[in-house]
Amino acid sequence: MITKVILDFETSGLNPYHDDIIEIAMKVMDTDNQFTTLVKPKSNECISDEISSLTGITNKMLTKEGQFWGDAYQSMNQWLNSVKGENNKIVIISHNGESFDFIFLRKIFNDLNKIIGYNTIPVHKIIFIDTLLLAKRLLPRRMSYKQFSLCKLFDINTEGCHRAMNDVVALEKLYFNLENKL
Repeated sequence: MITKVILDFETSGLNPYHDDIIEIAMKVMDTDNQFTTLVKPKSNECISDEISSLTGITNKMLTKEGQFWGDAYQSMNQWLNSVKGENNKIVIISHNGESFDFIFLRKIFNDLNKIIGYNTIPVHKIIFIDTLLLAKRLLPRRMSYKQFSLCKLFDINTEGCHRAMNDVVALEKLYFNLENKL
């Protein structure tokens, strides 16, 4: 059986090539097994008031509770390695993953692979599922494919959205509904 993991990142902005990860959340589907952490920005730059307002994550929180980015990435990778299924394969599910979360994840793996001897899951062993693309295929002609809108369609609670674990929990329910439609 291949393990399915729901993934969400909160970041310092919308550019996956220049912005920093500030929160990581992952959860094995249909279990309570999860990983979550705040992350001190790799750039050492403060996050904007706009990002703080959107996510509820403040610079003070990141300073007090955030892990150094390298430690956070290593912890996340260790957790992923602990939950991967047989044949070292894993399914990672994210909303807008192809344009956002999966790019950040590949950057994390790239950073970790620069550390001599660090064992990350080979990208070719990961099956990536983007629920945005899945929803566009299964629910044509919608005005919005944002996770929030799709959750409302399926009457999924979105309280606390833009905190990574809350988004992961909502996305797990959304994926279940999309999978049933499929």
